[in-house]
Amino acid sequence: MLLHEVIRDDKVTHNGEVFRDILAVEKRRTRSVLCDIMKILEDQNNHKDNTVGSRSKINLAYIAGFLDGDGSLMLQIKKRKDSKIGTRFMSTVCFYQDTRHEEPLKWIKEILGIGYLSRRNDGMTELRINGFKQIREILINLIPYLRFKKVQARALCEASEILAQRKYKKKGEAELRRLVDLILEIQNQNYVAKRKKTKEELLNVLGLTP
Repeated sequence: MLLHEVIRDDKVTHNGEVFRDILAVEKRRTRSVLCDIMKILEDQNNHKDNTVGSRSKINLAYIAGFLDGDGSLMLQIKKRKDSKIGTRFMSTVCFYQDTRHEEPLKWIKEILGIGYLSRRNDGMTELRINGFKQIREILINLIPYLRFKKVQARALCEASEILAQRKYKKKGEAELRRLVDLILEIQNQNYVAKRKKTKEELLNVLGLTP
């Protein structure tokens, strides 16, 4: 039977009550369906957020593993000719890879949003990251996932925090001596191919008494 015939007969025999009941049922059903749809969308959004968070942690774990195996952490005192002080500190995080397989370095640079890629003459490509605040932030995120370079990372993180707080010329003797200790701590944990400066030599560079 066609719908208009049902409506017509209902008006005659039941004063339209049956049709009103049908509409009420359909409205309840529509509200139920809409609620179900909203619940599904909410669950999908929650799942998406969890996936993004999990993916971020996976990326950090991968980068930390890469740093453990093919990376280095350095804190150095460099000579500076354009300043009356004559020296400056430099914090560096570096990743290395055979130039033929340098794609992971590009990916790490994209994920971290910082760094300079350069191809060396020995067939290696390196991703170098500098900047006290940037390195501190990166290491805070990587330290939980590091296994073999955790000591160096914590030392470099502390040094970067000290160096980011005030300009070098405004740093007190206690801070400079602490930075020297952190340089030595990192050096002692790193593989050293050539002779490094002793504590006395580093203090002399900074004009401090050993």
